[in-house]
Amino acid sequence: MKNELILIVSWVISISLLLLLIPKKYLRVSIIAFLFSSTVAWAYEYIQVLFGLLEFPYREFAKATKLSFSLHYAVYPTFFVFFIVYYPTDKSTSRKFFHTFLFNLLLATYTFLLNKYSSLIEFKHWNFFLSVGINFFMLYIVRRFVFWFNKGLL
Repeated sequence: MKNELILIVSWVISISLLLLLIPKKYLRVSIIAFLFSSTVAWAYEYIQVLFGLLEFPYREFAKATKLSFSLHYAVYPTFFVFFIVYYPTDKSTSRKFFHTFLFNLLLATYTFLLNKYSSLIEFKHWNFFLSVGINFFMLYIVRRFVFWFNKGLL
């Protein structure tokens, strides 16, 4: 019951934040960021599961996939959307680094807490610091793609 409650709360918070905090002028960018980041997150987690680095003991579609549907198609893309929409494009490099670091830390902390207090994700040969390192790379890839795709729109 705890896993279902966490997923329901995560879905409600993700959808609410997307509907309430994304300005209309960033709607197209948000959709692109959401779709691309869900693809990247899915591929990234698939590789981790394939190599036995982590598992998803509780899954919504247990017979269909070994991945968590909610995490990769709702929660993680929501993190990426807010990372892109509120990215300080015209600010200093240190401000951009702090923004990236903050979102990276939030994402890694969310995953770590799920690992510690639920059976939604289980680290086998993985840890918090590996998550932080890989998340920097994923945030960079998503940012590069979305900014390339929307040249001049941001």
